[in-house]
Amino acid sequence: MTPAERTARACQTGAFLSAASAGYSLTWHPWYALPGLVGAGFLLWAAASTQGAGDRRADLHERLHDAAASDAALLDTDQQPRSTA
Repeated sequence: MTPAERTARACQTGAFLSAASAGYSLTWHPWYALPGLVGAGFLLWAAASTQGAGDRRADLHERLHDAAASDAALLDTDQQPRSTA
């Protein structure tokens, strides 16, 4: 699990707990649920943003890996290094 996935999972868990707290508060008065729902919405937004950043980073890593493999295939790496003297 990457750090971005771990952060997204933690935000999703926090959002669930915040929504559950809002649900309990809703039994007392509807306005009491508002802070919990706003907090849950913010945490879900943060989880989606973090997951997107992690996906973009993984795609970049994959493209760089493919480019390095392509360069290695194009260059003859079996040659001995030239002497600098």
